[in-house]
Amino acid sequence: MAVYVSPEAMEERTLMVIRKYNVLYMKQLLHFFEGEEKAAGKAVSRLLKNRQIYRNPHTGLLASNEFAYSLKDEGTIQSLWVLIDMMHKREVDGHYLAVKEDFPVRILFFCGQDIYDIIYIGIGDLKLVNGMFAKSRRSEENHIIVLEDKVMISQIEVPGIIGFCVVKEGGEVEYYRKRT
Repeated sequence: MAVYVSPEAMEERTLMVIRKYNVLYMKQLLHFFEGEEKAAGKAVSRLLKNRQIYRNPHTGLLASNEFAYSLKDEGTIQSLWVLIDMMHKREVDGHYLAVKEDFPVRILFFCGQDIYDIIYIGIGDLKLVNGMFAKSRRSEENHIIVLEDKVMISQIEVPGIIGFCVVKEGGEVEYYRKRT
């Protein structure tokens, strides 16, 4: 039996997710409200009407405001698809947007005692990212690498990789392993 959630509470929860990730697709947002999609959709409509959030008329992306939209990061949007896919595959206890200082990490999430990070590597970031991780001294890293193009797999030199993936149009995630 479904539990009643007031429209105000749903608006607050919806706004919290949008503010956490700054910019995302409606389809991504609804994945955070499994079984409550209709209520979340209505909450978005009310938030838009009250100008508490922004929707870009060209891309359809939702944002906490126009300024946040202007700073949108494609790597974070792609990484969010991977987080959503992970949430369907395993119990995710918590997830967070990484801070700028954690570049190239976009999203952190944890399952039980394990912490994972989702790293986006665009074609132009390859050399920089490899250089950053060449001196990494942290052990027990669990990196999921989101690539702009799967041909980059053989060029990635980051320790602690548990898998690679590419996000296709519409949010479908394809996973790969590096051949050794």
